[in-house]
Amino acid sequence: MLRPHNLSGVLARGWLLCVLLSLLEWLTPLAFSNRAVSSALHCGIWVLSPFVARRLPELRWLPRLLWSVLLGLLPVWLLLCLWPWGFGLIPLSYQYHFFFGTNDSGATWKTTYIYARQNGAVVARQQCEYWSLHSSETRHSRTVKIVPLTPVWQWVTSAEDEHPQGWALVDKAAVYFGPDSTKQYRADALKAGQQRCWQEQQRLDSIPQSAPRLTLPPATQRGAGTLGFELAGKVWRNFGHCFDGQACTDQCPVRASAALEYVDPTTRIYSFRIMTELHAGPTNRQQLSIWLGRVSGPGTYELESPQEASENFDLVLQDKVTDSLYSQANALDRRGPRAATQDIRPARVTITRLDPEARILSGTFEGQLRADAPRAKPLQVSKGRFDVHYFLVRN
Repeated sequence: MLRPHNLSGVLARGWLLCVLLSLLEWLTPLAFSNRAVSSALHCGIWVLSPFVARRLPELRWLPRLLWSVLLGLLPVWLLLCLWPWGFGLIPLSYQYHFFFGTNDSGATWKTTYIYARQNGAVVARQQCEYWSLHSSETRHSRTVKIVPLTPVWQWVTSAEDEHPQGWALVDKAAVYFGPDSTKQYRADALKAGQQRCWQEQQRLDSIPQSAPRLTLPPATQRGAGTLGFELAGKVWRNFGHCFDGQACTDQCPVRASAALEYVDPTTRIYSFRIMTELHAGPTNRQQLSIWLGRVSGPGTYELESPQEASENFDLVLQDKVTDSLYSQANALDRRGPRAATQDIRPARVTITRLDPEARILSGTFEGQLRADAPRAKPLQVSKGRFDVHYFLVRN
């Protein structure tokens, strides 16, 4: 057997330990606190396999199988990288992080937010990023319960509730729970910068100024947090005063957010709502909301009647300065003596990307808005586009 009479026997036993610990990590909720340890075990399985074959002749096929599969597929993946869609990038990315992943690697699950805590255990949100054909990288997120067992091992299981009963409420960024004081200092500096910008915005709101000249955001599909459209010949987009990490700026795409909810989980029918705002001085403060009631995936959804608009779709623009409301439902409402002569156009929403793994929602839209007064003239919404990350609402 694998008796450690010499160095070869020691290395052969090291291979067996690598296999056992890797299987333990793959097949159970146990996870290494340091991703580099896991990658070292993966490397050990391949590097130490010749020593096992030397100690156990019946396993001579093992190193040949491991290395031929790895090296044989490598040129195929490299060749596929030259393909216009880069099919080989995904397996190469997984292979790299399988053997050389660390806690700083993009594909490693990182704890970004702490919801609740009980003794040493926490309920947290984790994120990682992998290469994807849809974009350069795809972001995954999950909510887990982490129970530290030793400085090396932790028990990681899925969490259905962010704030379990009996757990202490935390709701803070994970940076405040790590030993790195430099990151904590940066987080504090970011908060302080945001506070300064909000105070500066309040001061600017009291100063008369002309409306900014806005341009439409690019039509991306990577979760850029943008939304924009043309309304009555002018551009409307998410715009405001915020801190970008270095200074105050008037470009705040992070203000566009979205929520997606299952209408029917068995058939994967969704409803979603996107909300954002334009805040440019005391005379230009508006909030926009887009709601679509039944979405099954990418595609075009048209709504031509007031009933469809009231049941499945709404586009609402609220002017906070004048306290007036404009909506797609009002535009389709044919009440009033002049409504029949107005150009009533259907609303159209095209979903170009609905990615439940990366939680990215992208698409285009067009329609009409009209004030709540029945005789108000409809305003045409055109060239609408959105590209946001969404959070999933559990029923």
